[in-house]
Amino acid sequence: MKRVAASIYDLFLLLGVWFAVGSIALWLNGGEILNPWLGLIIVFISSWSFYAYFWMNGNKTLGMAVWNIEIYSPDGNKISLKQVTIRFIINMLIVSLAGIPLLHIYFSSNGNSLSDTLSKTSLRSV
Repeated sequence: MKRVAASIYDLFLLLGVWFAVGSIALWLNGGEILNPWLGLIIVFISSWSFYAYFWMNGNKTLGMAVWNIEIYSPDGNKISLKQVTIRFIINMLIVSLAGIPLLHIYFSSNGNSLSDTLSKTSLRSV
């Protein structure tokens, strides 16, 4: 449940990032609405940047900090850019499948999600 609560918290923060980035893009384009595909790319890149920054600097997003969750590599170090990218893409697939792959948490011996397993990362309570 902590993962879901942290994700919802981060979603609200991410909405603020999207509004800010969208406003800047609109302002730079002279008030004209961007191509929808370009807008989708901007949302994707800004989302990835949000998670990459927080996961690589401090091992947690603001939502994870509220719920005392931290992400780490098996060796105990900060996660790499490659791990961030793999984890982000897998999490986007999980969201697109209505969260059903999160059931993997209940069937894995160590409680890791599919994105944890494929990116070779783990979450722990601090």
